[in-house]
Amino acid sequence: MPRFKRISDELYGFIRLNEYETRIVDLPVLQRLRRIKQLSTANMVYPGATHSRFSHAIGSMHLMGKIAERLAEEGFIPKDDVELLKVAALLHDVGIFPYTHALEPLYLQSTGGTASTRYLFRRILSKTEVRDKLESNGFTVDEVESLVDGAHKERLYVLLLNGDLGIKRLDYLPRDARHTGVAYGLIDVGRIVETITVDGEGEPAVPTKSLQAAENFYVARLHMYQAVYYHKTIIGYEIMLNAIFERLAEEMEGFRETLSASWLDRLVDTGLVAYWDDYWVHSKLYQALEDEDVSGETKRMIKMFLDRRGLKVLVDISRLSNEKSSEEDYRRLREYRERALEVAPGSAIYPFADDIPVSGERPVRVVLKDGRSFPITSRELGALPGYMPKYYLVLRLYVDPLYKEKLAGQLP
Repeated sequence: MPRFKRISDELYGFIRLNEYETRIVDLPVLQRLRRIKQLSTANMVYPGATHSRFSHAIGSMHLMGKIAERLAEEGFIPKDDVELLKVAALLHDVGIFPYTHALEPLYLQSTGGTASTRYLFRRILSKTEVRDKLESNGFTVDEVESLVDGAHKERLYVLLLNGDLGIKRLDYLPRDARHTGVAYGLIDVGRIVETITVDGEGEPAVPTKSLQAAENFYVARLHMYQAVYYHKTIIGYEIMLNAIFERLAEEMEGFRETLSASWLDRLVDTGLVAYWDDYWVHSKLYQALEDEDVSGETKRMIKMFLDRRGLKVLVDISRLSNEKSSEEDYRRLREYRERALEVAPGSAIYPFADDIPVSGERPVRVVLKDGRSFPITSRELGALPGYMPKYYLVLRLYVDPLYKEKLAGQLP
């Protein structure tokens, strides 16, 4: 008889893994995700936000299984592809960096755009035991990689994983809401999972009876962007950690090498990538505190980070908009920075800007009773997302707290 393993999950109760899925979960590169926080520095604001990328990976696989099995029963996808979709969902974060996305920009900058989460994902799939496990079940690295990267020939599969109403978001919104204590992220996942279908265009869609659940998803996502994912304090700590590592690359002997693609390659080739996690980041911070070559200023920043004394917001011109940030927005931010530089050094001033899609780049479709389908943002439906702003523009200027008082009153 086939053997199964059960994992108790805070959202779904018992999740069942078959023997093949268990072998993948038990791989060291998957276990690494237990030691990477799902929300990076969010626990600086929400103490309970210490849940891991591992729980998100397991939850994503579970939701994909429920949706794929039902769509297979209804004839929308071959039964043989259900396991492929579940494995892709399980592996989609296997290349995530420590502290999730906080350090990735520094690696991209250091390597000219080479060393990214996707780069590490490809290396792990092709150069570790993951490849053997995939091939033992008839899957290929290219197939799984293309599915996660969004290049798979079956557009439906890509959207089930990464689409607006894909299983990644269906899992992390309520999971993150649970651990932060923020009620805005609560959505009716059960109803969406049980009713999601495929429209005449071959894309995932929800019937009109699930329209309110889909509307609530978009509202919840917007509020989670504002309250959690782009919370001013959380972003400030991510910027701070990035700045600390940039300083260590200049001051700590041999540290710059760790910011290279070749170093990541060696981690994968030696199997040590399984231990590149949030604890590794902290070990470097502790090591730097004892290193005589590391400057007092860098050590001060490390202690500030560990003691929760982070950067302060000097200017915040964030807003909801139907257009992306304009040149005028960036000009204003540059002007505020130049005025701040009259009082504080450049190393103490940190601009931040990002345009976040609110209604989605590819909104989920809604199927009417007559078989026609429309994007949920279409005015034909009159659904709430159609009246929501298209973007949440985040434009801020952060400052080292040493200079906040000196700059108080000089900028809006």
